[in-house]
Amino acid sequence: MRFEIKNLKESKKLIDFLFKQILKKRIFLFVGDLGSGKTTYIKLLAKKLKIKEVLQSPTFILWQKYEFFLRGKKLYLNHLDLYRIKNAKEILRLDLRKEIKDKRNIFFIEWGEKIEKYLKRKKMKFVKIVIKIISLKKRIIEIK
Repeated sequence: MRFEIKNLKESKKLIDFLFKQILKKRIFLFVGDLGSGKTTYIKLLAKKLKIKEVLQSPTFILWQKYEFFLRGKKLYLNHLDLYRIKNAKEILRLDLRKEIKDKRNIFFIEWGEKIEKYLKRKKMKFVKIVIKIISLKKRIIEIK
């Protein structure tokens, strides 16, 4: 699936599409250059999930967790920012395995390419959202 977005208003189709995937898939990898909009799209998704807290980019603490309800189920949005992670050993130190196994956890992971090989090796399914900067306001987003 491919989306061309020129402003935040046009992001609605992308957000609606990803929202529908949340109970089917639980891991979403956001991939794109610095400033491409990864955190912005995650904030829009969190708003759609009716998360009351204001999401902050977790760059300096790596991992933020937010409670929400979807179709009567209590779930948790785990927002990770792997920008500062240098290698796979650092990812393993986060002890994600236990959290990923818990079906109540949904993961939005910025700089998701840093964990992609690990997820494939563990045969974990994920949605990959690749954001390409075309111009200051235009983005091409591919869902893989």
